[in-house]
Amino acid sequence: MVTADNQQEGINTLVAQSDSDLTGAFQALNEALTSAGRILLSTHENPDGDGLGSLLAMCEYLKSLGKDCRALITSPMPEPYRFLDPHSWVERFDATRDEAWLAGCDLALDFDLADFRRLGAVGAALKRHAITLATIDHHPPAAYNHGEQEPDYSYVVVDSNAPAAGLLVWRFLKIYSQSPLTATMAQALYTALVTDTGSFKYDNTNVEAHQMAIDLLETGLRPYEIHKQIFERRSHTQIRLLGKLLENIEYSDDQSIGWCVLTAEHLAQVGARLEDIEGFSEFIRAIDGVEVAALITELTPERTKVSLRSKGRVSINDVAKRLGGGGHAFASGIVMEKPWRQVLELLLPLLEAKLAGHGKSG
Repeated sequence: MVTADNQQEGINTLVAQSDSDLTGAFQALNEALTSAGRILLSTHENPDGDGLGSLLAMCEYLKSLGKDCRALITSPMPEPYRFLDPHSWVERFDATRDEAWLAGCDLALDFDLADFRRLGAVGAALKRHAITLATIDHHPPAAYNHGEQEPDYSYVVVDSNAPAAGLLVWRFLKIYSQSPLTATMAQALYTALVTDTGSFKYDNTNVEAHQMAIDLLETGLRPYEIHKQIFERRSHTQIRLLGKLLENIEYSDDQSIGWCVLTAEHLAQVGARLEDIEGFSEFIRAIDGVEVAALITELTPERTKVSLRSKGRVSINDVAKRLGGGGHAFASGIVMEKPWRQVLELLLPLLEAKLAGHGKSG
């Protein structure tokens, strides 16, 4: 079912609530993209394979249409994903250089976002210039058009049953692109799919995910080459940081909750960057007996990031939401403007209560 919620005159907001019918949502977005001359593309801070893969596939499509299109993000391009961008289209936003261009945009389209605040400096500039907003996402739709705090989106394409935002981009391109997917588009979309399904092992993997993979493989894609780039390039710095993780994992009394705090000092001691922690929360979740994993990372003395992962018996996105975050039932995140010790004091009782409510044995 697709529902229309026209909160303002002239606004066409369409939110897909199942994966069965996105026709109206896609059509509205396609009309907006077709009529726009200048388009900004972006994704969340500390971007992952889904956000970047979705962005780059759409960027190539829009450039093929002759659009004045740029990909601006608020964080550096993570090293493991540089292979996706042979043309260096993804740029870190610089207000001095980029704001005048951004101010003239007809449309800004973001991917895999869920929370407008995660656009960082890019989002702040979009608000300053009142740029028309659009999104393609697979997070629950509650984050969009939520009133006074953030700007309303004019075009919202959200399917919370899709395993990745990249799958929605793939659907869109299969409908509207007049040309077959190029090798670089297929590579970007496969990266989006494989990272957000955990190489097809997460609970969100469905039939359509495999259908998409087959379609991409038929372009001549070589999955192992992508796998090597993303999953087999652990740096010495990452391994040293993993050692810090192993030294500092703690558990609840019944060991159903496992967590680790990585401070700025830990990262500095091994020369690590924030992107080096990718996948660490899944490592904690994989420990025998752990039902819910939490990785708490100190971003600044007053800002903390939390990655929550569940084995699937207990949903944790409601806990994330209570602390100002969100995400999927079994994979959620939070960024709080508080020191990590305060965040941990708030988080652990909520997780303990959630586990107690389900019982140890489920």
